[in-house]
Amino acid sequence: MKTLLLLVSICLVTTISAQVINTHDSTKYSDPQNMDVIYSGEAKYVGNETDMYAIIYKSIEYSQEAKDASIDDDVMVSFDVNFDGKLQDFVIVHGVGFNIDEQIVDAIKKMEFKPAVMNGIEVRQNVMLTIPIRTYSDM
Repeated sequence: MKTLLLLVSICLVTTISAQVINTHDSTKYSDPQNMDVIYSGEAKYVGNETDMYAIIYKSIEYSQEAKDASIDDDVMVSFDVNFDGKLQDFVIVHGVGFNIDEQIVDAIKKMEFKPAVMNGIEVRQNVMLTIPIRTYSDM
């Protein structure tokens, strides 16, 4: 009986001492590759948004076909703003045709953008612009 009690006591002490006390802060990442990312500034046009859209709209020359088509849609353009402010990788996500999409991309390519800032470093960021297009035959 003493032997059994001794074995049970040893197992109990071993089990209790084997428990690890978690002193790790659960709010922090343990993997340095998964650090907190803080954007202090998103990529954006250097002027204000109203001016940006005004430049885009002034650059569009509507064909008679586009006017007659009575377009009531949006053009969605995706592109990257590099850490140096240069634009690349333009994709027309949704277009309206009639060469309007290409004119919008050409206008955006001529604009100046500020890069995004993450943790104090300028980085590349994707920007998605939605440009409403409304045409009618009396334009």
